[in-house]
Amino acid sequence: MSHAQQEKNPEIKCFLVDPPGSGLYNKVTRGVMYTKEEAEGKRLKNPFDTITEGIGINRITKNFAMVKLNGAFRGTDREAVEMARLLLTLLLASHFSYF
Repeated sequence: MSHAQQEKNPEIKCFLVDPPGSGLYNKVTRGVMYTKEEAEGKRLKNPFDTITEGIGINRITKNFAMVKLNGAFRGTDREAVEMARLLLTLLLASHFSYF
C-alpha cells in the first residue's frame, strides 16, 4: 500500500505506529528488532496487556519487508482507538458528502 500511494503522490509519507513491546519500532528507527523488555532474563510470557498486540513473532515478514516507511512512532491503545474513530468519521463524511 505504501508503494502504491507514494507512486501516485511522491509527497505522501508513510509511518509505522507500533504498540509497546513490539520490536518493529526499533527495526524501523534503529535497524535492530529488539526492545529492552526482551533482554535475556527479562522477557515475560505476557508483558503487555494491549488490544493492539501483534502476532507475537520477532521477525520481519515478507509483506513488511516490502513496505516503504518514512519513520515510526510508538502508540498506545487509546491513541489507536481515537485514530480509528477519526479515520472512520472522515471516511463516512467523505462517503456521505456525495449524496
